[in-house]
Amino acid sequence: MKNSDIHVPQRQRSLSFRKGAFSLVCVFLLSLSAGLALVLVHTPQKAHATNWVEVWNDEFNGSAGAGADSQWQYDLGTGYPCSGCASWGTGEIETMTNNTSNVSQDGNGHLLIKALHNNGSWTSGRIETTNSSFAAPAGGELEVTASLQQPNVSGQSALGYWPAFWMLGSAFRGVYTNWPGIGEIDIMEDINGLSNEYATLHCGTASGGPCNEKNGRGSGPVSCAGCQSGYHTYTVIIDRSSSPEQIRWYLDGGQIFSVSASQMDATTWANAVDHSFFIILDLAMGGAFPNGVCNCTSPTSATTSGASLNVDYVRVFTSSSVANTPTATPTSTTGPGGTACSIHYAITNQWSGGFGASVTIMNTGSTAINGWTLTWTFANGQAITQLWNGNSTQSGSNVSVTNAPYNGTIAPGSNTSFGFNGSWNGTNTSPTSFALNGKGCNVV
Repeated sequence: MKNSDIHVPQRQRSLSFRKGAFSLVCVFLLSLSAGLALVLVHTPQKAHATNWVEVWNDEFNGSAGAGADSQWQYDLGTGYPCSGCASWGTGEIETMTNNTSNVSQDGNGHLLIKALHNNGSWTSGRIETTNSSFAAPAGGELEVTASLQQPNVSGQSALGYWPAFWMLGSAFRGVYTNWPGIGEIDIMEDINGLSNEYATLHCGTASGGPCNEKNGRGSGPVSCAGCQSGYHTYTVIIDRSSSPEQIRWYLDGGQIFSVSASQMDATTWANAVDHSFFIILDLAMGGAFPNGVCNCTSPTSATTSGASLNVDYVRVFTSSSVANTPTATPTSTTGPGGTACSIHYAITNQWSGGFGASVTIMNTGSTAINGWTLTWTFANGQAITQLWNGNSTQSGSNVSVTNAPYNGTIAPGSNTSFGFNGSWNGTNTSPTSFALNGKGCNVV
C-alpha cells in the first residue's frame, strides 16, 4: 500500500494494495459477496450509566450552507504533506476541499460530505477533529459513536464510493510515517454502495505482524440493511477495564466484532490502543478497496455524482470504572462437537492458480481457550503456500494450524485470526467444517 519508507493510514484494508516509489499497483483481488456477514452477537447495548461522561460531541446544528464548525479541521488536496503520501495512501482519486459544495450543514442538524464530478475530476471532503485527546483511561473505557447515513446510491451508479468513520492515534498527526504502529481504528466503512459495514484495527508493522498488515484485523463485510436509506448508529468501545483489554464494534447497539490484547504482544497493543486518538470523517472515491471488490477501475462513467455521507451526530464518552458499562454480553454457541466456538472462513483474494484467505476463530463459550489447533479438509486439492499469525502443516487435503506465540489464548467473547495464501486448480470451494482442539465448531 505504500513504499518501504512511508506508512500512510489505510482505513480498512481487508483488500490491500502496494505503492511503489511513485506509482500504485493493485494486487489481484477477489470480489467479496455483498451478503457475506460476520456477526458475533446482536445484544442491545445498555444505556449509559452515571459513571459514563460525555466528553465531546457535535450535533451539527449550524445554519444551512455552513461548513464544518471549529471542532473540525479540513484535510485538503490529495494526501498528507509528506513524500510518498499521495492519494492518501489508498489510491483514491478525488481532491479533498473545504468548499461548502463538498462539506456543509443542512440546517436540520446534519453534516453532509458530498462527492462531486466536474469536467473529468472528482472533489469531496475529509475532516478531522481538532481535539486529539480522546483516550480510554487506564482501567476505564472510551466510546466513540456516530449516527450516519451512508451514500444512498447502489449498483453501477455507486462504483467507487467509499465512506468512512475512523480514528488515528494522535501521534500520527504531523509525523505521518509512523502508521500503523500508532493504531488505526476503522469504525465504519462501506464501498460501492453495497450497504455493508467493515470494522478493523490496524497495528504493529507495515507488513505482516500481529495485525496482518496491510490488511488489518477486520470483521469483513457485515450486512447493514437500510444503512443507505436511513440513519444508523456506529460505535466502537475501547475497554481497558477488562482483562485482557478489548476493542468492540457495534452496529445499532449489536456487537459485530471484537479484538483483544491477547491476540498480540503487549507492546504492540499498548502502542496501538493505550493512548489518545482523533476522529476522521470522509468520503473517498475510487482506490484499491472499491476497485478490488468491483474488479474494475472506479469510479466509472456510470458512477453518479452528488451522493453524500450524512452525519447526524458524533459523540465521545469515557468511563473511569467498570460498573454498568455499555458492554454487550456474548451469546454462547456450542459447536457440533461440544466446543463453544465459531469459525469464519473468507476468501479475500483470488487469481489464476492462487488465492488468499482469512480465518477467524471465535470463542463463544464462558472459559478461555489456552492454546489451539484448528483442522479442516480442503475439498478440491487446495494447498497452503504461506501462512501468517499461526503455524501450519498439511498432509494431502488435511490442514492443521496451531497458534503463534502471541495469540494462543482466546478469552470468552473474543476472537483471533490468521491468514494464508494458497494454490488451487479448477475449483476453490471453501471448507464447510472445522475442528478446534479436536471438537467441531459452528461455521458462520
